[in-house]
Amino acid sequence: MRRPYLEHYVSPISMPEIRTVDPMRPWFWLSEGWRDFVAAPGLSLGYGLMAALAFALVSLLLGSAGSWHWAIALMPGFLFLGPVLAVGLYEISRRREGELDSTLADTAHGWRRNIMTSLSLGIIMVLLMLAWFIASMQLTALFVANAGVMAMVFGGGADLAGFLSSITWPMVAAVAISGVAALAVAFVLTVVAVPLAVDHEDIDVITALMVSVQACIRNGRTMLLWAALVTVFAGIGILPLYLGLIVTFPLLGYATWHAYRDIVGQ
Repeated sequence: MRRPYLEHYVSPISMPEIRTVDPMRPWFWLSEGWRDFVAAPGLSLGYGLMAALAFALVSLLLGSAGSWHWAIALMPGFLFLGPVLAVGLYEISRRREGELDSTLADTAHGWRRNIMTSLSLGIIMVLLMLAWFIASMQLTALFVANAGVMAMVFGGGADLAGFLSSITWPMVAAVAISGVAALAVAFVLTVVAVPLAVDHEDIDVITALMVSVQACIRNGRTMLLWAALVTVFAGIGILPLYLGLIVTFPLLGYATWHAYRDIVGQ
């Protein structure tokens, strides 16, 4: 069956076409993502396992050093870093469109095709995550006047029980408010930017960001649903000690590729 969204080319001298799609389209992206998952179960589970182990290990190391605030911050941090970490998954979907099998070595082509733009987008996401963390500290300082509590939460060195007992609702509100704002910015900037960079070696980071922003502007309702689904599936993956990422990370990665293909045209 002919699928128009697979007819795709980006000119190096002009912005690509941004399609307006049906608001319910994210469900199609998930279904196509699941098809890719089933078509390459070994690679999919392998990528998911690597992501789960990496985040769990870093969290464990941070916690053992008493930096529980960083360990907790790493959980929503997956939403900042996930789009860039999924580069290999985008390549699997890309090759599957051409009816090509993929090996782990093949997925590295996703990075090599446009490594500067992909890495630049990754750096932007890391900086945005750090900006969110600093902003949450500043908001917490406004809400909480007790210096001892602030030192307990952000100073490090406390055990997990002590850290959790020191958290107050104003702190939760500060982190949540700043986190939602930062994640919204991250989503708008990267929702199709990273797959675009994987697909085309002639796309620079500014163009990729602009295309992503335009895609969100023209598909507001669709992107709201997609953002909600990403949050739900990421939460399912993160909360059980990152174990759910073994499945949800590749599923979201593949679905993100199909979102890009659906929205970004010639």
